[in-house]
Amino acid sequence: MKKNRIGFVILVGLALPLAAFAQTAGKEFTVKGTVQNAKPGSKAYLETNEKVSKRIDSTQIDASGSFSLKGNEMNGGSFYKLNLANEQFTSLLVEGGENLTVTADLKNKDKLLVKGSVNMDFYPKIVAIDAMMLKKSKEWQKQAAAAAEKNDLKKGEAIDREVMATNKQVIDTIKALIPQMGTSSVAMIALKYLDPKEHFPLYESLADQMQKANLTGKQAKAFINFVTMAKSEMAAQATQVAVVEGAMAPDITLEDTKGQVVSLSSLRGKYVLIDFWASWCGPCRQENPNVVRMYNKYKEKGFEIYSISLDDNKNAWLKAIEADGMVWTNVLGKKNGSSAVAQQYSVQVIPTTYLLDKEGKIIAKNLRGEALVQKLGSILDK
Repeated sequence: MKKNRIGFVILVGLALPLAAFAQTAGKEFTVKGTVQNAKPGSKAYLETNEKVSKRIDSTQIDASGSFSLKGNEMNGGSFYKLNLANEQFTSLLVEGGENLTVTADLKNKDKLLVKGSVNMDFYPKIVAIDAMMLKKSKEWQKQAAAAAEKNDLKKGEAIDREVMATNKQVIDTIKALIPQMGTSSVAMIALKYLDPKEHFPLYESLADQMQKANLTGKQAKAFINFVTMAKSEMAAQATQVAVVEGAMAPDITLEDTKGQVVSLSSLRGKYVLIDFWASWCGPCRQENPNVVRMYNKYKEKGFEIYSISLDDNKNAWLKAIEADGMVWTNVLGKKNGSSAVAQQYSVQVIPTTYLLDKEGKIIAKNLRGEALVQKLGSILDK
């Protein structure tokens, strides 16, 4: 499954930047509004959106509930925090020049609404998607752990399907919203939900629009530079051999459980299952009993497994290997929080598997459950 909020996700993540951007001549903006049910003497504050907030402006909320604040945005796109009477807080995404209007009710905090910019029209929608995915991912992880404990493969597969379907729904929603955002800062945030490799035309389109609009803010410049560098990197990668069926599997050299270097090519002459997994991945652990059965059945007929863990915790990795009876070649594929081999093999979700023939050519991908049983049987039951 897909590293956002889901424990099984490796690359696509729904990462929501809520800290203020770095700052550099600016544009004034105003934040005006009305607050119902504020106590007499209450104040409204405009603050930086940092762990230790700094107050930029403050004013007393008058008897009618009205307030007005001003700020100066110097970076072309930053987050600020609106503090109403120290009772309600909300993030404001500001580019400078806006006249934002706020309506709030301190007795019904769900009624807070910020209007006056494209950013604040769409940013709450992104926040809502992020909160929904966080809630769902926690539920999925609990369900996956319970299924793994009962060795319930069908339940694990059902969770897999739900995760993938929900991720697709979120991606489709984000893709539909982005064209409506223009060159606003929120468009850059929304794109963080989409894998650049898979959705690069959207990144490139936004960067082109920003250049044509002559945007000079730091965040716009940083985004344009990112797209330019990514384009160059992708062009270089295009000259490499694709990791697809029929292609030779790129060689891998990693350390095993004893710290010994083991290469994938050292297993030539056997059918090899490359298995990307992790101890914390529920679907991976649910599939392991099936893989163990296949290994025990076919190891004498020329079948081998090269399991690549994407664990950060080495002890958790070693304990999972022992607990699941993974007596084949196990190597650790993650170092300092990243995995070059996972990128090389275009691994976006785990478990991911590649089946190689005796010459090291890829003959199948993502075999699990009955599909793995049938494929190995067709090759080795002869």
